[in-house]
Amino acid sequence: MDSLYSIAKDGYSRDPVTKPLRYYETIAQAVWEENLAPKSILEIGVCKGENTKVSSRRFPDAYIVAVDLKLVDMDFSGCENVYCPQCGQTDQAKLHTTCKEHFPDGLDLVIEDPSHLGHLSRLIFDIVFSHLRGGGLYIIEDCGSGYWETWPDGRRFSNCALPESTARIAKSIRSHDSGMVGFVKSLVEHTATDDITSDRTVARGWISRLALAAARVEALRRLADCMPSLRAWLAGTRGKPVAVHAASKASAGSGLPQLKSVKFLWEICIACKT
Repeated sequence: MDSLYSIAKDGYSRDPVTKPLRYYETIAQAVWEENLAPKSILEIGVCKGENTKVSSRRFPDAYIVAVDLKLVDMDFSGCENVYCPQCGQTDQAKLHTTCKEHFPDGLDLVIEDPSHLGHLSRLIFDIVFSHLRGGGLYIIEDCGSGYWETWPDGRRFSNCALPESTARIAKSIRSHDSGMVGFVKSLVEHTATDDITSDRTVARGWISRLALAAARVEALRRLADCMPSLRAWLAGTRGKPVAVHAASKASAGSGLPQLKSVKFLWEICIACKT
């Protein structure tokens, strides 16, 4: 069977609004790495339907629902496995109903490519991700828009100055805390739900607190560096895992998304559900 890339290249329109060919390579690689043979696909943000037609040819056994606010210049003749209803990305109720009615057994693949605004992408994710099956992929395209100075929620990238002392490390590092970049960063955080829901994944006894305090004092750090056995003991004490299973149970009931991995390739964010 032809690859996503070869199919896309064969009918590539070079329209400025269509996705670059390298996107198809990236998605194909992600699908291959997860050994995914998608049977249920949701595309959000269709434009003229070029990507949908490629997906239809590459995955002929899949049922594809492609939604967009404006259904214009679309011709899905010959794509019998495609259904294209009208739906805006902010219509959470309709998105939920669409997923529930068309994919009662869950989704294998979601491709999100509408407005590229972090707030709206979060609205979509909060509804659609819950319908994704374990091992399924949630793909957000053009997330690099968060670094465009002219974009509504974009901001130019800038390096943060590092503090001279560990005692001055801030709780929050000023960076992209919102917008598209803030949204995709939050997905990275969801790969560590055990740590988010409970800090009992590491020991918190008085010896641990002493070790952490000692690490902040430069003289004590130098002393520990001169005594490898002491340094190893402190590190082992500080990182000793306890109650991991309890933390896992807490995260499972926390309502936080359970992500196996998050990858960034080109301007694409690829999240795999646990």
